[in-house]
Amino acid sequence: MAWRGLQALAPNLSNPATYAPLPPPAWTPTPEGKLPSSDRDPRLEGAFSDLVNIAMLVGPQWEAGLAARAARLLPAMARRGAPSAQSLASKSPMIYNPPPKPPRPFEADYPHGAPADATGRLTQDIEGRPLTAKYIVGRSAAGAEDQAFAPGEFDALARATTGHAAEAIPPHQTDFGRTVLSLGRGRLIPTRIELRAGLRPDKADMVYGHELGHVIEETAGQIATKGLSDELKAVYNSLNNPNRARGGLDAAPTARPMTPQRHGYDSEEVPREYMAEAIRAYMTDPNYFKTVAPKTAAAIRAAVNAHPTLSKIIQFNAVGGLATMNGLDSDSLAIPKQQP
Repeated sequence: MAWRGLQALAPNLSNPATYAPLPPPAWTPTPEGKLPSSDRDPRLEGAFSDLVNIAMLVGPQWEAGLAARAARLLPAMARRGAPSAQSLASKSPMIYNPPPKPPRPFEADYPHGAPADATGRLTQDIEGRPLTAKYIVGRSAAGAEDQAFAPGEFDALARATTGHAAEAIPPHQTDFGRTVLSLGRGRLIPTRIELRAGLRPDKADMVYGHELGHVIEETAGQIATKGLSDELKAVYNSLNNPNRARGGLDAAPTARPMTPQRHGYDSEEVPREYMAEAIRAYMTDPNYFKTVAPKTAAAIRAAVNAHPTLSKIIQFNAVGGLATMNGLDSDSLAIPKQQP
């Protein structure tokens, strides 16, 4: 009797189908020429209606509180019930590569010598963490220049971190790229990158790099942005402002600063957009990034270089711009020279 009563009062919440995974997204356009959203779960509307009914039955004094709780519960229900529960989207193709900066000397990163193996490959990053990943962004060999992460390796990095190379989104989709997160190991993890078909090749590489930034950051458990606001805002503006300085290499100094909010991101998405773009900048031009954003570069290294999964795939190695000016970053560890 109790079960039948619950079925009558909350037919959606009591239906096992509500908690089943969503089917694959439909690729058949509607009569209006649009594709259905791959992230929208229509079952949530019925579940919300059931919760409101329960709140009203319990009593008016509880209605507001239960409704608020329902609003918090629905995202969790979506994460449990749908493999494509959330996505991080690129909303603009107006994206640029970092402007060049004068190369910094190797000794600025390793002022007391650098530990290296017999082939000259560095064995520790500047803070003393082991360098063991297949891909090293920045310094990878004693005395060598910073190394960017080549776009030709993006597919390999995507496969290593999500299991798949990037997939194509139909050209009429609103997003230019997105990282799909699915529930796994008790939390949302990156499982797929999608890129809009038909993007100009250089822009496609930039969007791909941004989505890989999301993958790295989400795999690392999201990197805290406290104390990094000035650096993150400056990098994002340089790499996203369509009002360019003469030559087009940087944002015009008199232009209104570009922010994630101006691209339509809400307050919860803003830190993730800033950090994904910071990681893209670090991969694209580590010399630029460590020069203009030394604190953020250190935060990325701390989150990635010792991570049990990422440290086997990709690591970052370089110190901040203060080392150029003062000879040694006050927060870095002194690394002794390799013993003969």
